[in-house]
Amino acid sequence: MAEIEPVDKSTLDEEQAGETLAPFLRSAAGQAMRTVCVVTGASRGFGRAVAVAAVQQYTCSTAENGGKTSLLLVLVGRTEEGLRETAVLCEAEGPVEVSVLAADLGSMDILDLTVDRLLDAALSSKTVDTSAAAPAPAPAPAPAPAPASSPCSVVTSAPQRVLLVNNAASLGSLHSLSATRLSTAQVRSYMDLNVTSCMVLSNAFAVECGRREIPLAVVNVSSLAAVQPFDCFGLYCVGKAARAMLHAMLAVDPAPLAVRSINFGPGIMKTAMQAQIRDSDRIGSSAGAFLSDVVWKKDGAIPTHVSAKALFEVLHDPIHKNGSYVDVYSVRPEYAPPK
Repeated sequence: MAEIEPVDKSTLDEEQAGETLAPFLRSAAGQAMRTVCVVTGASRGFGRAVAVAAVQQYTCSTAENGGKTSLLLVLVGRTEEGLRETAVLCEAEGPVEVSVLAADLGSMDILDLTVDRLLDAALSSKTVDTSAAAPAPAPAPAPAPAPASSPCSVVTSAPQRVLLVNNAASLGSLHSLSATRLSTAQVRSYMDLNVTSCMVLSNAFAVECGRREIPLAVVNVSSLAAVQPFDCFGLYCVGKAARAMLHAMLAVDPAPLAVRSINFGPGIMKTAMQAQIRDSDRIGSSAGAFLSDVVWKKDGAIPTHVSAKALFEVLHDPIHKNGSYVDVYSVRPEYAPPK
């Protein structure tokens, strides 16, 4: 059984972090702060759970907030149908404005356009509608605003803080890097989605939020595979390690405003990706033990909504060092796999 490393208990209090990080180093529930939360990979699974948890974390009644909603959700995913299902679930949780963008973040020919549209949806103060993404490879013209009743029609006010959750990712091929050759196209395609798009999107939000003096937090949905190798998971481990370093750099790079950055390991969950792993006959012994029947069939998997709530606890708790990797089991030890 793989050993889970304990969380780094180095503290980052508000004085050390500076006032720019203060909005993300305390619980924000019930506070009438205008928050924008961008979630990639939000059409299903853990991304959907994070979007719903964001509503529970950041919304307050419109009466408490001068008749305005306190949260704008910008949801990104490959399928518009899945995004709209997520939007419905979020709206059922409380007063929230939701904008969706159906886009493949692995499409490099339109990535810059996609990022610009996300920035516009998240940071502008005009009515926007991102419900129809530009199809690859030719971008479509900007659509007219949707009707006011649509969950994708939003009238924003200037955000007081922005949270970007980099959740979109893929598993990649499960092969031994020492026994099976990979093509250049395979590696490039995997890195485009899992590393390049994440880097371009995070960089854009860091620069634009800093220029506007808007506090920014970035959460990377990570994995134990970012810090520990698992046999036959070469692409996945390399991609997760690269993303973890990217988010560690966001925490230390000089910037107009400090960026709150966390690498969050959500744990073993019953998602489509975990099912894909378990159904594969190519996983090695270390990963096979970690995803054993003991964990999977005896309700050992952590529910996505539980892990999503833990993500926000980690983000807002100053005990977790900026830029560090934090595993869900450090805050929800009752769900930790047996050793």
